Amino acid sequence: MPNWLNRKSDTTRIAGKIYGSIVASARQPTFYASWGVPDTREGRFEMLALHVALVMHRLGRAGASGADLGRSLGEVFMTDMDDNMREIGISDLTVPKKVKRAAAALYDRHRDYGAALGSATPSTEGLKTAIEAAFGPVVGSVAGALDSSAIAHYMERLHGGLAVTSDADCLAGTLPLPWPPL
Repeated sequence: MPNWLNRKSDTTRIAGKIYGSIVASARQPTFYASWGVPDTREGRFEMLALHVALVMHRLGRAGASGADLGRSLGEVFMTDMDDNMREIGISDLTVPKKVKRAAAALYDRHRDYGAALGSATPSTEGLKTAIEAAFGPVVGSVAGALDSSAIAHYMERLHGGLAVTSDADCLAGTLPLPWPPL
């Protein structure tokens, strides 16, 4: 088998391993029971997107191999979204449109969370604003329902934990996930 096929296969396998850890992180009860994230499809999507975006941000700092792994992680995420939509009975004709919207949302989160975390000193207020913008439609008009401060501090801690993880560990899929909430 050509080497490039082996590398692609390894990258996809590692991305799947990372995604499994991300799912475990995103499903921690604290987010839903204590921090006001609705335990709905939309709330779970936002928590997944938050974690995937942070990991993709870290992988982007690991050179070309990290960028490849980040792309594979995005593909695994989109495949999972496609599978879940079909499983809950969404029409085959509308699934591609919904997956496209999910992909756009993921990359919006990657951009917005990355911008808030990208400076030398991460901006808690910038994170809170990005969190409230992402989760606002999910939470609705219930004032104070979402604890964006707790989520922002969690993201800062996770970002810090990912930052001190070596590139070699990141590329091997050995990330500090699931990351415990406060």
